[in-house]
Formats: sequence, structure tokens, C-alpha cells
Amino acid sequence: MKLLKQSTLFLLTFLLFALLIGGCSNQAKETSPASGQEKKSITVGTSPIFKDILAATKEEFDKDGYTLNVKIFDDLVTPNIALQEGSVDVNYYQHEPYLNQFNQNKGTTLVKYGNGTLKYFMGIFSKEVSKLADLKDGATVAIPNDPSNRVRALKVLQSNSLIKLKDDVASPTKLDITENKKNLQIVEMDIMKLVSSLDDVDAATINSIIAVQGGVDPKTALALEDNGESDKFAIIVAVKKGANNEKSAERLTKALQSDRVKNLLEEKYKGAIVPLF
Repeated sequence: MKLLKQSTLFLLTFLLFALLIGGCSNQAKETSPASGQEKKSITVGTSPIFKDILAATKEEFDKDGYTLNVKIFDDLVTPNIALQEGSVDVNYYQHEPYLNQFNQNKGTTLVKYGNGTLKYFMGIFSKEVSKLADLKDGATVAIPNDPSNRVRALKVLQSNSLIKLKDDVASPTKLDITENKKNLQIVEMDIMKLVSSLDDVDAATINSIIAVQGGVDPKTALALEDNGESDKFAIIVAVKKGANNEKSAERLTKALQSDRVKNLLEEKYKGAIVPLF
């Protein structure tokens, strides 16, 4: 009798353990990205610049039964760190040249998903002068301090005959300026501070999206970069290589290409941002 009770107790314990293991296994299959099942909750990292654009995608997620969680970071570095470390599934705030430069500098393994969904323009703005010819000798010009946008800004200055750069340098810096007839004092700063810098400098090279969000009419630019140049800087969805978040990236891309987002770009940005869909 005693042996029978022990056998029964052992059998019950074994069955309970098997059920627990089975439940955990099923749960893992339901939530693991490797299982191939699409997650119903997507977390995207971004900067304040794209906050309203991502907000416009929310209804697209809601109607399909998905939840969009948006994490906003106040700089251009943390969204990529968060993506590399896995605290966000995808991010949306950068162009491919910036992503490539970031990977090179930080050793990250981030890749773009699909093609860009929108583009904007780099322009030269000023509160001091109404045309570039009026910039005085020794005038101060602010440009972005991150590598990819710095290159973009320097090329705008060159294309408008304010400076000349070395021909054989892919990513020029101020050290690669070979001609500066107006003796411009070129200062670098965080891209998010360029609009406010207009009170203190003679001119600044500013992205049209940042200009309009800072209350500056993009149509008041003294000059714009070439259209072909702006095509290189389309804003992309990015994922971490090997993290199996392509389904999330696909879902976000689809929502970003909705009529709701297109209408927002037309009504609020009035040409400062061009949808690429």
C-alpha cells in the first residue's frame, strides 16, 4: 500500500511538471520572434522631429488590432543604441548615410528596411540677410555637427559658391575646405539647436523639417540643396540585423505610407517634407 501511494504521488508530480513545461513551451512559441508569429505590439524609437508623423500612424495600427508604442529620445544617438540593445523593435528617424556612419563609428549592426518613406531638404536660412550675396566678410554660419549632416551642409555651401571642398574626399569636414572667399566662420552644433542659433549667427544650414517645426517657413530659405542630393537622405525604417523584427518593420512601413500620413505632410509641412510613396 505504501509503495502504491509513493508511485501515485510520483506520477502526479511528473504530470504536473510536464504540464508546466508544456505551458512554458507554448508561451515561448507564442511570443518568440523566432517562431515566425507576428507580434501584436510594436515599439518604435524616434526623435521629437517625427513624433507627429508616427502619431498619425496610430489608427492604422489600431484598426488592424496592433499596438504601437513610441519611445521618443532627445538626441540622435540613443535611438540607435536602444535598437542595438533591443529595447525597441525598430526605429524611424534617420537617413541611410547617418545609419552607415553610426555603424562604422559605434560597431552596431543596424540595417535599413525597404526604401525611404519621405525626404526633406537642407537649406540656408538667415535672420540677418535676405540673400546670400549680402553675407559679410567673416560672417558666422552654423552647420550640424554629426558627420552625415555636416557633409550635407558643407555641400550646400559649396553648391552656392560660398566655399570649395577637396574633390577626392567622400565625407569632407571643415578641414577639407580649400576656398573660403568670404572668410566665413563655420561653427558646428547639434542639429536640434540650429533654429534657435539664428538669433546669434548670420546664417545656418537647417533641414526643412526642423525649420518648419521650429517656426521657420521653409520657403524663406536663401538657397536649397540640389534635388538629387536630397534623394540620398530619405528617412528610413531601421532594424537590428538578426533580431527577427522585419515583420514589425513591414507593419510600420505600411502605416507610414497611409493617406493619413500623406495628408499630414501636405497640411502641416506644406512642401517641407515630400512623401516617397
